[in-house]
Amino acid sequence: MGKKLLIAIGAIVAVIVVLIIVAAIIIVVTVDKDFIASRLAAALNRHVTIEKIDVSVFSIVSGIEVNKLAVSNFKTAAELVSLKGKAVPPGDLFAGMEAFRFKMKFLPLLQRKIELKEIVLQSPVINLVKNKQGALNIDDLIKTKTQPVAVEKKEEKKEATEPVKPISADDIPVAVAVGEIGMKDGTINYYDAQYDQTFQIYKLTTLIYDINVNPKALETSDELKIKFGMGVKTVGALKTGSVQSFDITLDASGKVIPFDIKTRLLEPEVILHVGIPDGEISGLQIFNAVASVPLLGDYLGEHISFLKDKQQWKGSRESGLDLRYKAGQADIKNGKINLAQAQLLFDGGMNLNSKALDMNMGLVMKKEINDAVQAALGKKIEAAIKSPDVKKYVKGETLASSAMKPLINKDGLIDLGAAVSGTTQKPVVKLVRPQLGALNVIIKEAAGAAALEAGKGAVKQLLREDQQKILDDVGGLLKKK
Repeated sequence: MGKKLLIAIGAIVAVIVVLIIVAAIIIVVTVDKDFIASRLAAALNRHVTIEKIDVSVFSIVSGIEVNKLAVSNFKTAAELVSLKGKAVPPGDLFAGMEAFRFKMKFLPLLQRKIELKEIVLQSPVINLVKNKQGALNIDDLIKTKTQPVAVEKKEEKKEATEPVKPISADDIPVAVAVGEIGMKDGTINYYDAQYDQTFQIYKLTTLIYDINVNPKALETSDELKIKFGMGVKTVGALKTGSVQSFDITLDASGKVIPFDIKTRLLEPEVILHVGIPDGEISGLQIFNAVASVPLLGDYLGEHISFLKDKQQWKGSRESGLDLRYKAGQADIKNGKINLAQAQLLFDGGMNLNSKALDMNMGLVMKKEINDAVQAALGKKIEAAIKSPDVKKYVKGETLASSAMKPLINKDGLIDLGAAVSGTTQKPVVKLVRPQLGALNVIIKEAAGAAALEAGKGAVKQLLREDQQKILDDVGGLLKKK
C-alpha cells in the first residue's frame, strides 16, 4: 500500500507538470477556459471543468490564475464528448481545487527546457481509490504507453495482459527546472476497497522547490527538495493491519531523488527529517508485543501494560525521526516519541512490501513513576513470601529496591531495550536490556540472603547476651569474696 501511495504521489506531480506545459500554451496563444479544459481532458483522459481563468498581457510577469478546477475519474473518448459542457459530479471527482497560480520562464522553452518560477495550489482535493482487484484510479496516468482502445474483445484482453512499461528518465522529452511548487490546505482521501478502509491526509501544506531533473545529466540533475506539514488519520477503525486507528501530524524537510542513476527508471529515493509533534494511536501491534513480555509484566505491571492503551502526545518538539526510503525499504534513525509515561526511542528498518521488521526499541520511563513501581513491586514480593519466619526479617520494599537496580540507568530512570523482528502484524519482541532474572528466583535468593543476615544478627545478639550474663556472674562472684 505504501509503495502504491508513493507512486500515486509521483503521478500527481506528473499531472502538475502537464498543467505547467498547458500554461505555457496559454500565454503563447489566445485561449480561454474551454480550450485549456479540453487540452487537459485529452492529456489526462478525464473530464475537466474550469470556472474562471485570469489571463492578460501581464501574465508573463504576474502569472496565471485558474479558479474552481475539477477533474473527473477516467473517461473514454466517447464519454468525454458526451460530457462536454457538463459539470463534474461530486461522486465522480478525482481531483479539484479552489485555485492555482503559476509563473513560467518562456525563453528556456526554445531550448526544450521547462523552467517554472512558482506554482501555488489552493485547497486541492484528490480522491484516490484502489478497487478490489488492486488497481488505483490513477494507474492510467502512471502508464507510459498510449495505445488506442481496441474494438474487438480479444484485442482488449491482450492489451490488459501486457505488462506496464516502467517510467524512465528517457520518457521525459525536456529538462525540468522548477523554482517552487506550493500547496495550501490540501486533502487526499484514499479508499482501499480490498479491506474497506479509508485513510485521509488533511491540512496538507507543502513546498517542493529547487526541482532539477535533466534526463541527459542525471548524475548532477536528479533531485527536488521538499518541506511539508500535514495530518494523517484513519477514517473509522481499521478492520485489519498492524494498528487499530491513528491520527498523527507531521512536518518534514529533505529531498527526493526521482530516478535511479544506474537504471534511469523512476524509483524515488526519499531522505527526510520528520517531526511528529502531535499524535494519537491505538492498537499498535509492536506496543502490544512489548507490553506482553512476561518479565516486563512481572517487574513493571501496569506501568508497562499502558502501551496496550491509546497513546497520545501533543506539542512535542523532540518527537520525530530521520527517514530514508527506496524500493519499499524504509530505514529509520534517531526515532523518538515523547509519550505521557515514557520516552520511546527507535531505529532500524521496515520493508513495506513484505512488512518485515528489523528494529531496535528503547523505552525510558518518567522518573516520577519509580516510587510507584517500587511500591507495587514490594507488595508483589511480600505476597510471594510465604514463610512467616522470613517475613520477620525481610521487608518487601527492601527486596523491591534491590530487584529494581538492573532497571535503573545512570540518570536514575527505568531504561529498557528490545529487539523487534517478525512483521508489522506479528512482531516478535526480545528484551535485550537489562538482563533480568525471573522475579520468583530473585525473591527466593534475596529473601534467603536477607534471612541469613537476619539469622547472623540474632546469633550475635544471643552471644552478646550470653557474654554479658557471664560477666555479671563473674562480677557477682567477686563481690561475694
